[in-house]
Amino acid sequence: MRGRLHDVVWGTVRVVLAIALFGVVWQLAQSAEHGRADDLGFPRLAIRDAEGRDTGRLKVCGDLYREPFCLRAEPVAVDDVLRKRKTSGGDRYLIEFGRSDGPPLALTLRVDRADEDVIKAAAGGRGEATLYWWRDSVRLLEVSAGGEERTIRTAHYPGREFTPPAAFGAAVAGLGAAALWAGLWRIVRGGACRLNWPWQTAAPGVTFTMAGLGGALGALFSASSPRAMVWTAGVVGAVSAVGMACWAHWWVRRRLPALDRIAPLAPVTERRFPGAVWGPGPWKALSAGWLRTGPQGLAAVPGPATGTGTFGVQPFPGALRLVQVRPPHRDDPLRLRFGYRRTDGSAEPGPKEEQFPLVAECEAVGGPVPGARVLIGAGTEDLPYVLGALCAAAPSAPSDDGGEDVRQRE
Repeated sequence: MRGRLHDVVWGTVRVVLAIALFGVVWQLAQSAEHGRADDLGFPRLAIRDAEGRDTGRLKVCGDLYREPFCLRAEPVAVDDVLRKRKTSGGDRYLIEFGRSDGPPLALTLRVDRADEDVIKAAAGGRGEATLYWWRDSVRLLEVSAGGEERTIRTAHYPGREFTPPAAFGAAVAGLGAAALWAGLWRIVRGGACRLNWPWQTAAPGVTFTMAGLGGALGALFSASSPRAMVWTAGVVGAVSAVGMACWAHWWVRRRLPALDRIAPLAPVTERRFPGAVWGPGPWKALSAGWLRTGPQGLAAVPGPATGTGTFGVQPFPGALRLVQVRPPHRDDPLRLRFGYRRTDGSAEPGPKEEQFPLVAECEAVGGPVPGARVLIGAGTEDLPYVLGALCAAAPSAPSDDGGEDVRQRE
C-alpha cells in the first residue's frame, strides 16, 4: 500500500506539472498567433499589379494611404555605426540615428556582407536613411550612400516576430506530453513497472520530447510554410518512436538478464555477498546488508568477513518457497532497488564489477508467519546461490511433476 500511495502521489505531481506546462504552451500559442496575424496583414502593404505580382514597392502613408494600412516613413541621419559582434553570415552593428523631431534612436541590426560598405559610407551624415514603421516598431531600414541603395530588414520584420514563441511553445508542448504520459502511467501501472529504465515511460517520453524539438525546428521555417511545424514534429516524432522501440526491444531482450536461464547453484562452501531481505514479522530483522549461503543454510550476516563464526549471524526463521525471479519494481522496498557489487566472498581489495539487481519473490512455508511474502534481493552473479539454498531448504514434499516445488517465472 505504501508503494501504491507513493506512485499515486508522484504520478499526480507529474500530471500537475504537465498541466502547468500546457498552460505555458497556451500563452505562447496565443502570442505566436497574434504575431502571425500581424504578419498576414503585412503583404497587403505591397503594391501589386493587375495580375497579382509584387512590384517591389510598399504602401507608404500619405495622402493616398492611412495607418495601419501603410508604412510610416521617417527620414533620419546615420550618426554613427559601431560593430558589436562578428558572425559568420554578417556582423551585428549598433547604428545611431539622428531624428529631427525627437531624441536620438539606436538600433542593433544584423547587416549582411554586401550591405556593410553602404552602412559605413552613410555614417556621419554622408548618406541618407529612412526608417519604415509599422505597428509601432521599425520593420525596414533604407540606406543610400555613394550612389548605392540598400534595404535592411529588422528583427521585427514579418516572419520573425512569432517564430520564438512558436518554437519555444513546441518544445514545451513535447515536455508537457512526456510528463503527462509518465504521470498517468505511474498512477495506473507504476507499481508493476520495472525500476531500471522502465521503457513504458522512457520510450514515449523521449519520443514526445523529440517531436517537440522537431516542431521547434520547423517553427524557424514556418514564415514561408505555416505547416512546417506539423511536418517536422511528425517526422522527428516518428523517427524517434522507431528508434526508441528498437532500444526498448534491445534493453528488454538483451540487456536485462534472462530470468528463465538462471539455474540454482548448490551451496557447497560458505559464501558471503551483498544482499537484502524484506518481509513481515521476524523477517524485518534480517536487514544487515549481507547474506550467507552454505551448508548451514541461508542467513543474514553483518559483513563480508570469511569464516564460520556465528557472531551477528541471523539464520532465516523458516523455509521459503520460490515464487518468481524478477527485476526490482518501483513499489519494492528501497533497500532492494540498488545495484550490488560482485564479490568472491572475501574481504580482500580488488576490482569488483557492478551486478544487475534481481529480486527473488518467495512465500514462507510454515514458520512464525506462514504464507508471508518475503523478498530477497541480490545481484545476478549471487542470486543463483540463493536459489540453490532455497532448493536445499525446501520441504521434501514432491510437487505435481515429481520434483521440488520450485518455480521461476519472468
